[in-house]
Amino acid sequence: MYYVMNKTCIGYSHLHSHKPCQDFSSTYKDNERIIITCCDGHGGNQYIRSQYGSKCASEAINSVFKAMDKSFFREKDQEKIKDTIKLLILCAYNKLIERELTDKPIKKQELINLKEEEIDSLKINPAKAYGTTLSGAMLFHHHIIVVSIGDTEALGVKKGQLIKLFDNSNDPAGNVTYSMCQEDAYQYLRVAVFDERDFDGIILCTDGLTSPYQSYENFFTYFVKPTINRILLSKSIDKVEEDVYMIATEMGVGDDVSLSLLLNKHANSRYYR
Repeated sequence: MYYVMNKTCIGYSHLHSHKPCQDFSSTYKDNERIIITCCDGHGGNQYIRSQYGSKCASEAINSVFKAMDKSFFREKDQEKIKDTIKLLILCAYNKLIERELTDKPIKKQELINLKEEEIDSLKINPAKAYGTTLSGAMLFHHHIIVVSIGDTEALGVKKGQLIKLFDNSNDPAGNVTYSMCQEDAYQYLRVAVFDERDFDGIILCTDGLTSPYQSYENFFTYFVKPTINRILLSKSIDKVEEDVYMIATEMGVGDDVSLSLLLNKHANSRYYR
């Protein structure tokens, strides 16, 4: 049994500049699976529809994960499984973006604040307007499948330890990140498959949540551990949602903030005190 939650809040810098929230998160649960997603639309000028890109990224994950059945994991080659998941998600995302552009072609009014080179870039690759990171996880028949691209965090927790699920040490730094809008996105899309018993929980979050803490150690000590302990002891997520809201609107760096969490109800709270 698991506690599942997601929360997205617009950051105060976007509120003050009248920009839309560019994050998107979701949860889904049925009799066979639990899915969580967390995606961060890019903030640069040319990503004029990134708030829709993050939503499409979440929808792509959900559509692919919902369609999986037990037979998918009868394939013995783990790398083939990962490659198939990457391809399915990328195809699902691209189809959603193509539909968006067909239904709502980019208008001149949307380009009014862009430089000429940025407009030219969008003419060559209109999908860039929807630039976004992507992360998602699914618990399904004792497997945990995690997918990620970009600087949205995918983290595991186990007996009081925080575990980065992907090595991003060679990823771009600063405000540059890998994106679903890249033509070579397949190369940077990462997938991992774990046993359900490997973790007490999975955390997906955008950098608006981690950045205020300046290090993973601080983030784990001052946010993750109290959050997990509070949920396990009180069986309530209300305070966690309040914390996310406060970070987005007052205490953080002004960025949009998203958190999606999958937590085993039988995890031992003493590890997170």
